[in-house]
Amino acid sequence: MKFLFVGLALLGIGAALLPSVGSSSFPHADKLMHAGALFGFAVLLDWATPRSFWGWKVPVLLGYGAFIELLQALTTWRSASLADFAADAAGVLLYWLLWRVVLQRFVMQQEH
Repeated sequence: MKFLFVGLALLGIGAALLPSVGSSSFPHADKLMHAGALFGFAVLLDWATPRSFWGWKVPVLLGYGAFIELLQALTTWRSASLADFAADAAGVLLYWLLWRVVLQRFVMQQEH
């Protein structure tokens, strides 16, 4: 899982640095893509390591999102966006809420 996480994270950086392709007719589609990507990365990272979610995984995930925004700011064809970073954070939080708070309790109740 660690290799999958790292591999997909590297692909994500590459994709984030590609020139932007036209705007979607769906409002805020890019924000949903950011949230969905970081949700997926949170799943992978959570499965890949038993380390602390808030003490280790969240800083790694948010650092990744900030790093991408920084790299985009250094290009002439992309731009950094605080809203994109907020969408990244929302994806991580959504994962935590769905898995850690809701589904994990449901799974635990089913086992007992």
